[in-house]
Amino acid sequence: MNAVTDPGFCHRALVVEDDPAIRRLVEKLLHRRGIAIDTAHDGKEAIAKLQRNGYSIIVLDLMLPEMNGFEVIAYMKSTELRVPVVVVSAVSQQALKSLDYDVVKLVISKPFDVHEFTEKIAALCEQPSS
Repeated sequence: MNAVTDPGFCHRALVVEDDPAIRRLVEKLLHRRGIAIDTAHDGKEAIAKLQRNGYSIIVLDLMLPEMNGFEVIAYMKSTELRVPVVVVSAVSQQALKSLDYDVVKLVISKPFDVHEFTEKIAALCEQPSS
């Protein structure tokens, strides 16, 4: 398979984003890579899906209603859920310093360039899962 359609280890993604336009864009970009996608509009819904389903990658906004992305990351850490997280957010660089980089493997700042997003996801998906 070629790099565009070969998802590497990324076979199923959870996209957690409260902005419908951004959520649809990320869905479309991941779908083009051949990745099956589930979505959640807030952290509470994301955790419910994480408890029921297996994912190979999570694309996570930090500023979410109900339960924010920082809380989702803390939940993942506390349950030892080993799924690489890609944070896509507009929070400050200072806030990003507090992220748990054992869980978070990549940070992409909003607004993002779709080609750069796709290249970064492709590079992450080509890495063997840990």
